[in-house]
Amino acid sequence: MTWSVLAGAGVLLVLLAGAWWLGREGWRGSAEDAAAGPATDDAEDGTAPDGVLPLAFRGYRMDQVDDVLDRLEARIADRDAELAALRGGPRSEGEATTAEATSRGSDSGAPGSGGTATLVAAPTTAPTERDERPSRPDGTPGWPARRPLAVLDDLVHGTPPPLGRLDLVAPVLYLLLAAYVTMHLLGAVRTGYLSQGVQDQQAFEWYFGATAHNLATFSNPLSSDLQNFPAGVNLMANAAVLGLGLPLAPLTLLAGPQATFVLVELLGLALTATGWYWLVRRWFPVHPAAAALAGALAGFGPGMVSHANGHPNFVVQALVPVLVDRLLVLARGSRRPVRDGVVLGLVAAWQVLIGEEVLLLTAVGVAVFGLVLLAHGRRPDPSALRGLGTGVGVALAVTALPLWWQFFGPQSYATIWHPPAGNDLAQLWGRATRTVGADPWASAALSMNRTEENSFFGVALWVAAALTVLLLWRSVVVRALAVVVVVTCWLSLGEELTLHGRSLGVPGPWALLEHVPVVQNVLPTRFALVALPVLGVLLALGADAVRRLVDGYVGETGPGLAVGVVAALLALVPVLPTPLVVDPRDPMPAFFSSGTWRDYVDDGGSVLAVPPPNVADTRALEWQAEARWDFPVVAGYFVGPDGSPERVGQYGASPTGLTQWLAQIAQDDVALPAGELEAQGFEADLRAGRVDALVLPQGRPSADALRESVTGVFGAPDEVGGVYVWDVRRITDGAG
Repeated sequence: MTWSVLAGAGVLLVLLAGAWWLGREGWRGSAEDAAAGPATDDAEDGTAPDGVLPLAFRGYRMDQVDDVLDRLEARIADRDAELAALRGGPRSEGEATTAEATSRGSDSGAPGSGGTATLVAAPTTAPTERDERPSRPDGTPGWPARRPLAVLDDLVHGTPPPLGRLDLVAPVLYLLLAAYVTMHLLGAVRTGYLSQGVQDQQAFEWYFGATAHNLATFSNPLSSDLQNFPAGVNLMANAAVLGLGLPLAPLTLLAGPQATFVLVELLGLALTATGWYWLVRRWFPVHPAAAALAGALAGFGPGMVSHANGHPNFVVQALVPVLVDRLLVLARGSRRPVRDGVVLGLVAAWQVLIGEEVLLLTAVGVAVFGLVLLAHGRRPDPSALRGLGTGVGVALAVTALPLWWQFFGPQSYATIWHPPAGNDLAQLWGRATRTVGADPWASAALSMNRTEENSFFGVALWVAAALTVLLLWRSVVVRALAVVVVVTCWLSLGEELTLHGRSLGVPGPWALLEHVPVVQNVLPTRFALVALPVLGVLLALGADAVRRLVDGYVGETGPGLAVGVVAALLALVPVLPTPLVVDPRDPMPAFFSSGTWRDYVDDGGSVLAVPPPNVADTRALEWQAEARWDFPVVAGYFVGPDGSPERVGQYGASPTGLTQWLAQIAQDDVALPAGELEAQGFEADLRAGRVDALVLPQGRPSADALRESVTGVFGAPDEVGGVYVWDVRRITDGAG
């Protein structure tokens, strides 16, 4: 709990620092300021006139520079229009296009009323003596000014107001909401675990611990022999979240992997919501309250809360909005495509190390969105290819070795079989387990498990999205967003359509993709995660459209916001999250917490838990964390090859005679004697695994049957520190 409080305090300090930074002079502009025109002189208090960056020992973010350039462009367009009128001649095509584009924010009607703008800014005529490019304050020629919403000209009218102090309210609220969702885990960092994720939390805690141990011992960060000893585990071929484990290794070493996991869960939800809020505020001229609702749905929707039961690789999606933003910047026409491409590549590489599947899902959503825009004649700026190529090159340069290790390194695998994992049609409009007022048994009947409730959008949200699309149908971007939702939800239905568990006899779209390399390893149900933030954007656009319509009808500002927000909140009520379920962990045996294990395990030796660790029982991995990862274990919970020439993946280690025997006893809770030949085979298995000690926790299920059976083969155990321990170094020659 202490580490969680400290982490939360740190985040609040960062937010306060951000509030101070955003409140500095030169960052308090608004859309109204942009339309007010230039100031004649500097203010008495030293602030810079409108449209000029204040001189100071500081740098400026690109969005600040873009804002100033936008204002300069508006002034130039207005003055060119006035000059053309005074000369009595018609305006040039470029002047008309720019002037109309910059004036639409003040005299427009409802959002999405159409337009003919392309994906990039409308080109202006070639500069002449009377048509000069905007200049910097020192008089030197500047870059061609571009509107920040040129890529979305046909969506809404106006320009998003600049970010200010009030925009920090949303991240604070998201952090509080994340604390509410994880409240039971925050109160039991070391003693509780997310039971609806089975043992997934313990698996990711092991990944954090193995990564920190590799870093502290200068070992290969892509592999670990702490499980499946001595063959080890290919971390890149597992969801090892190295992109989180490496930077958080100091916390893991100081406070333990449990604290790291809880922090990742808490900040992952909050930062993902914040990222989508920022993206909507940056690209869509909607009210901040509407953007906040979009971020809340994207960060705390049913699919995100479901994965919060033990999948931090899906909880932490804060980089996805950054990736989308960089792609939009390149499509719009970046002034520095190579620089933006480098940023795009680095962010993509980081996302690969956090969760490749999220990156793949993002690519599918972006591809569908882009194809719809292309079909409507919206083409990206030619410089986008240069930036995109740079990004791909940078990403491959950073991830080439990790990806090679993943697919061709030790303990890699080519493919893995999954059971049918498509969404039931009823799941698309049903209620998720962790939502207010839901029937958990009804939810369980429709989904794979509690960590894969990826849709469950509810009827109200579908109605709100449909009304938004109808209201803003003239907008090409709204149509593209709608297509993304439909296509990804369609893909999520899997190989065959089902309704309430009954097959409809209709092939699903996944039948076309189930044999495509790489894609075949994705669970189709997860494609619905792509639709979640897109529905959030549609909800924000719909709420803001209602705001504008109501305000226009009543002739004043204010009532529309209340109506729009209330309508959006009503659509979100069926997906409001409830706190995650946390159950107590098994008590830690004193044998490990006191260090007694060192009397039984030599350097280079391993421990075999009785029964061996598996998908449903990972307590041996917690023993390792308590012992600071100073001993490896045989078997484990991971994904590795099955040993066949086809390199098919499987969960857990390839079974041996000894591990199969122990697992059978644990399952049946009946003692099972072993013959002489079997005992000889067991001893060979011990030598192959370099086992020094067999450890059986006292009081665990089937403990009596296990103790009786193992004693019959290896003799009486020592009872020490809450465990039965068999010292088998005499069999493995003491060499480990």
